[in-house]
Amino acid sequence: MTTAGLAFLALALSVADTAAAGAYVTLVAQGTPVTLSELEQSQIAMRVQAPMVGCGMTSVTFPGLFAARSLPAERRGGRAGSHRSVRFPRPLLATRGRVQISEVVIGLENPRFIGPELSRHAEEVVGHVKCDGHRALALMCATAVRRHVLPGQAASCKAYDTIGEPRGTE
Repeated sequence: MTTAGLAFLALALSVADTAAAGAYVTLVAQGTPVTLSELEQSQIAMRVQAPMVGCGMTSVTFPGLFAARSLPAERRGGRAGSHRSVRFPRPLLATRGRVQISEVVIGLENPRFIGPELSRHAEEVVGHVKCDGHRALALMCATAVRRHVLPGQAASCKAYDTIGEPRGTE
């Protein structure tokens, strides 16, 4: 295991108090659910939590940016294709816009990157943009997800391998 992998394992074991602990994680690739170990589920939950709570804009704070989109339809479409979803045992609070996040769905169908980034709390579906790209790369290139990314996404993971883990996750 690499130094970054060992550091991540130590971090994963220390997150008992975070919302990611106990999260329900699913990964679907090419229409097939992927079996994930507890460590892989924890890694995905933590890597989903990090960029989502810090996204710069949401459909709540900047509704005009999302006016032409049907976010509930995007969520349904995202869940129908290759995606990962995380349901948190207690809601997260996005730092901008004070949006509560109980569930996140992030698609894997874009040929170059992941997305769209959508959250849900109760029945409200919220779109997120201007999220931390480095943390999104960390999510896309997570060990459990990486085996299932598209060729263009795999090229982005090569860049991630060069730049390494985002600050605060090492």
